[in-house]
Amino acid sequence: MTELAYMTREDWAQQGTAMVSQSAVIREWLGEGPYVFAASDPKRIQEPNSADKEFVNYVALEKGSGRFVGISELRKLAQQGKRFDGTLTVLHPYEQEDCELLRELIEADRVARLFVIVWSPWDLIRFWLDGLGARNLDTGVHEAPDAVQLEAAKCMVDEQYNGLSTGNGKAAVVQLIRAFTDGGYPLEKEPWLKAFFAAGGEFRHAGAISKLISEMKKGTKHRVQQRYRPEILSILRERATAAPSDLPG
Repeated sequence: MTELAYMTREDWAQQGTAMVSQSAVIREWLGEGPYVFAASDPKRIQEPNSADKEFVNYVALEKGSGRFVGISELRKLAQQGKRFDGTLTVLHPYEQEDCELLRELIEADRVARLFVIVWSPWDLIRFWLDGLGARNLDTGVHEAPDAVQLEAAKCMVDEQYNGLSTGNGKAAVVQLIRAFTDGGYPLEKEPWLKAFFAAGGEFRHAGAISKLISEMKKGTKHRVQQRYRPEILSILRERATAAPSDLPG
């Protein structure tokens, strides 16, 4: 099972005051070099004013102590059935294809240890990391998803094969979120996306959930067909508290 950790760019930099001390925290987790850095475009690491290069220079203090690869090159690990037994540092992943590749690699246990420097705390990659129990190296803590929301997220994942932006998938997402909001849960993206990724959700469908929540917060009334009974929240609460031996199947 992959050991996961991350830090957001703003927590690392803290307006230019903490890069040295926070880089030391990151190096302590990474262990001894040489370090392996993966970027969407490795050429950017060589650009004088790039954010990727700045981070690398602070973390890998000794010149030549870093090796650079493209995130897309990591696909070879999955295709060849190999496992990287070292520590991989991924620089500011954002593109859906790159994030989905990382998800697939971790799901298949192709990397022993993974650290991600996250560009924005609102990037989907951060919610994925939280959902998988990654350690936030700035705070040192991790909060597990709400158990009942996790059960609802599993229902969403069951529908993602046909997409979550239209049809039955959209109906499932909208009705579940409505039921939880009516039950006192906050209508916020962070806990729902965290639970969705913890349940095995894919990045391309997480975007649909994020968009639907944004629309619901603005007051959009989505017209969808009924997928669940009115007491779905109570059903999921019972499921979340049931012992494994009490569950069907």
